[in-house]
Amino acid sequence: MAKKQRRSEIVSARSLPNLHARDKWFTAAKILLSISPFICLAYLQAAVTGSELQFNALLQQNPELTVTFLASMTGPFVAYLMNFVQKHLYDGDAAYAMTNLTLMMVAEAMLSNTFYFIMLIVLIYFVFSMTGIHPITAIGQKWHDHFWRDISGSIVLLLLSAFCMFVSIRLGMR
Repeated sequence: MAKKQRRSEIVSARSLPNLHARDKWFTAAKILLSISPFICLAYLQAAVTGSELQFNALLQQNPELTVTFLASMTGPFVAYLMNFVQKHLYDGDAAYAMTNLTLMMVAEAMLSNTFYFIMLIVLIYFVFSMTGIHPITAIGQKWHDHFWRDISGSIVLLLLSAFCMFVSIRLGMR
């Protein structure tokens, strides 16, 4: 009897998805998102080197660079939110993870960050392949279970992304 029970435990353990299988992808995404302001600062420093302006004066005189810098500052915030996504994924709340990843993807689309947009699509695919939950299904599940609380960080990100998108449209950057 003990062997039969042990076999069923092994079979059920094999059927569970390995939620840590894609940790390296999440870690790489968080690192890339975290260094995005430094990449933008290097770009801005290169622009300052070619002119006689100081860094602050360059940002004041060129609003397009200011919007670019502000948009790059969303990267570390997305990386911070991704920590919560991973924690909830490991705790079995795949709907939270999928909903927030989807909203982060929308924010990156609003910022026209193509690389990070594609990176989030890949992460969404990985979460989908591990859990089987579709983004629309996840949003529907979260809608009835503390929706606004669970997406509060993503709402802040979406508001900042909407501001950057509005300013870039007004400046004719798009």
